Amino acid sequence: MKHCDFCGVEIEDSKMNCALCGKCINSDAENKNSIFPNYPILTDKREPVIKILEKLSLLALLLSFAVDLFCTRSITWSLYVFVGLFLDWVLVLRPIKKQFSFAQILTLLSFYLTAFLIFLELYTHTWGWGVMYAIPFMLLGFSVLAGIMTLARGYVDFDMFKPMIMIAFLSCIALILLLCFDCPTVWPTLVTFLFSVSEIILMFMFRFKRSVRSLKKNFGI
Repeated sequence: MKHCDFCGVEIEDSKMNCALCGKCINSDAENKNSIFPNYPILTDKREPVIKILEKLSLLALLLSFAVDLFCTRSITWSLYVFVGLFLDWVLVLRPIKKQFSFAQILTLLSFYLTAFLIFLELYTHTWGWGVMYAIPFMLLGFSVLAGIMTLARGYVDFDMFKPMIMIAFLSCIALILLLCFDCPTVWPTLVTFLFSVSEIILMFMFRFKRSVRSLKKNFGI
């Protein structure tokens, strides 16, 4: 009995070709006549580029720390380089490498950009502008974008459920901070919180079962 290496089936000695794929068993030259074309193996070219960018980012970070310590005897401006490179890796390189969905990227943007604005306020001793204006309007924009994407897909899936919950949670935290510190401007954060919560409630009202399934899928409930 002959053996076809391509299909893994046994063939009678009198047969010249595999009955399943048509491959010639006796002559390698005739293998090109197989009914199955030999497609080239596709390779992901992003991986080596991302590795090079990661190494260059690490080198730039080490050089910035070295120059900062040598010139100022402290870590001042190099901390901005560290935060910028960290955001670049979290929000650009890693999503490309892991092929994140739009909903995952929107969730990461909401969380890390909020943390970045709070870092800027604390590090530069300018507390107030980020929590009262920058963060609320940024989250409001993300919330509107998530709502538009959900409507555009016709409620086929609920990938935007996770960023909506993240936005509602962050706006709630910001609202609590503003109320605790008795800030004069609360309305942008309040509008963002109410808008994101309204979107979540509407999703439950119109697609309750899918909303529950999405919660179980995204949060393991």
